[in-house]
Amino acid sequence: MLSVASGVSIPPLTPDAEAAPRRRKSVDLSDLLDRIREAETSVVGAERAAAKEPRPSEADLARRLVAGQLRLADGDFEGSAILFLDIIENHPSSRGAPAAQFHLGEALAKLGMGRWAAEMFSKILGDTRPGAARYRQKAVARLFDLAVPRREHGFAERPGISATPEVRARLAAVGVKVDSAPPSGALRADDAERLIKWAQSFPARSREAELRYAFGRYLYMTKHYAEALAELDAMSPFDIPISRGGEGAQWRVRAAYVAAAAALGMDEVEEALERFSRVTKARPSDPRDRRIVELSWMAIGRIFHDQDLTEESVSAYRRIGRDSPFFGEAMYETAWTLLAAKRYDQAVKALDLLIVYEPNSPVVPEIKQLRGKIRIQQRDYQGAEEQFLALRREFDRLARRVGRKLEAQGDATTYFAAVIGEDMQHFALDSILPAAAVAVARALPRAAHGEALAREVGTLDRELIDVMAMLSKMEEAVRVKDKARLFTDLAAHVASLDNVDNDLVEIQEDLVQRLVRRAKGSSLDAMDDQRRALRGRVDAPLGRRGDGMADQVRASMRLEQKAHKLEIFVAQQRAQLIATERYYDETRGNQKIDHTAFLTQAAEMRNEIGQLERAAETLRKRIARARHTLRFSNPLVEARRAALADYRKHLAMMHGVLAKLADDPEALTVWKRAGKLASRSDKARGGLDRTAGGRLKDAVAVLVAERANLEQYRGEMDTVTVTAKATVAETMSASYRDVVGELANLVMRSEVGLLDVAWGMKDAESAQAHQLEVARERDLGELDLALEMGLEDLDQ
Repeated sequence: MLSVASGVSIPPLTPDAEAAPRRRKSVDLSDLLDRIREAETSVVGAERAAAKEPRPSEADLARRLVAGQLRLADGDFEGSAILFLDIIENHPSSRGAPAAQFHLGEALAKLGMGRWAAEMFSKILGDTRPGAARYRQKAVARLFDLAVPRREHGFAERPGISATPEVRARLAAVGVKVDSAPPSGALRADDAERLIKWAQSFPARSREAELRYAFGRYLYMTKHYAEALAELDAMSPFDIPISRGGEGAQWRVRAAYVAAAAALGMDEVEEALERFSRVTKARPSDPRDRRIVELSWMAIGRIFHDQDLTEESVSAYRRIGRDSPFFGEAMYETAWTLLAAKRYDQAVKALDLLIVYEPNSPVVPEIKQLRGKIRIQQRDYQGAEEQFLALRREFDRLARRVGRKLEAQGDATTYFAAVIGEDMQHFALDSILPAAAVAVARALPRAAHGEALAREVGTLDRELIDVMAMLSKMEEAVRVKDKARLFTDLAAHVASLDNVDNDLVEIQEDLVQRLVRRAKGSSLDAMDDQRRALRGRVDAPLGRRGDGMADQVRASMRLEQKAHKLEIFVAQQRAQLIATERYYDETRGNQKIDHTAFLTQAAEMRNEIGQLERAAETLRKRIARARHTLRFSNPLVEARRAALADYRKHLAMMHGVLAKLADDPEALTVWKRAGKLASRSDKARGGLDRTAGGRLKDAVAVLVAERANLEQYRGEMDTVTVTAKATVAETMSASYRDVVGELANLVMRSEVGLLDVAWGMKDAESAQAHQLEVARERDLGELDLALEMGLEDLDQ
């Protein structure tokens, strides 16, 4: 593994360079021997590490497996997959290999590689090792999930996915997808049949909760409702609280919900109500399970809606709080339930609340039209007329505003391409559409697809840039001279050898000082002066003015300041451009500027801003590369090591001269031992570098191959980006026309609403006239009857 501290320099020696040779009263040779023995321990450890590349032990592999599991739990699926794959490919016979294979399947499934994940889980079923047996049921459960994949996060929150029939019809009419058919899985039909047999091969009592849930869910999704009900009920009996802790507790709430849905699929409505009600009594702590409880309330509300039980249905919907992602859906269905019961005032309040809560929902235009229809039902014809007139003005004004940019289609497409090319990864419809039109655009498939395509290409391009930057860092790292510092285990031995070198130099200084006190002569002063100078080079190898790195760091800081100023300038230019565009758009009726020329200049300005942003990004890359180079190529390390070698040579020369003047056999023995250990330390350091080079041999080959691959991908990506940019620009231009057409349709529907108001008023007036006619006929009849009775009385 690469060391995060691979660029750490050699620790400084402790003696002060300014000080004269230390004037100790005496040098204890036994203390020096103890220090040499301690240093020998470090050298021996480094020699062993350099002599043979150690294979990781089972404990090391277990730690690697746990590290992968932690990454998987944290959502780092790619990083965890790399660790698991390393264990499987390089250590297939280890005890942790079955676990690594299972978790690799999990990581691949999260990355969307369903077929590869299914292959990993299938291998678990065929693995006869004891370690694989504990993962078989989990592997079968994962394969069931791959056979009928789970929906993406937030799927149940989409309007129209699980709404009432009336709502689904209205949403489908405005372009919202209402299809809830399960997605196709990664397994063939015959594989799924074998998988069922695998699940049934486990005794019912020994089936794990995860397998029971996955199996029951699969049976429900394939419309085997009775079998699903039996499987799920065995996991969560009615007499056990479903949110109680214990084994399998995390699956009980969702299993109870699927079981209730299965009962509903069997047309057992009362049983389904009872089961959904049981789920609503749960108090789970998991946020996902709380969403399931809310979905159960939604299901209860829909069932009561179908049974025309308005109060019960509305009461169930109101159990959805405003902090729930299902609140908007609940309000919309509440409104339709109230409309069915002709409780118009309450329905309007629910719709108004929904507009406030989700102003950008694709159903907002439909809601606005619906409010006018409700007023007609209330016979509030004046209010309905005002509502539709306001809507007609709103949509007509918005349609004219959107249509202005389409007067010159070619220039509009060029402008859209410039907007899209600025930041494809975060492109959104509101960057080219007025905010009020975004809700209409999101209900149109072409606009949504264009937005998704731009983001996907932008994300892929960003990921490729990040990978290439990472590859550059790795290439810089493998070019470093002290390769042993790239690996945590070898870097620890290098650091210990640095300490050994420091200790041995101090020991040699002490031994020279011992002889200096015994020998006398003026030549010794000259040698000692030279020793001081060399010692000063050891303590400050790059001179007193700095270590060289400080100047480079300051240079990188200056570059960073330039990059920051450039980014500020770009942001200012972008803000001015956006303000200019919006001002022109708002006041275009009073402007005499040629529209085609304005769009052309705006597109050119956006392209220039994009170039400035890329320049700032390039400058940031230079800064990162410079800092990375400093990390792995510290000039202080090499300079200090060379100064230390020269200092050792001078100490050896001084010791040779002094040993002739003052005989000290015991000190000579210690000197020779320290010299041999220094030689062993140098050889061990070289051995560590050779070991690191051996480790990097395959990595260097991979880096070369990946560099070629990435360069090829970069060329292909540039071509794809240009094509996608042009395609999305044309799509946005077409989407503009779609939005204008949809707004015109809304204008027409508002006018139809006005016709409905007129017809309603006419019907009301006709009904009133008919009532008056009936009343007049009745009054005339009564008068005739009274007259006849009066004449009869006169005749008598």
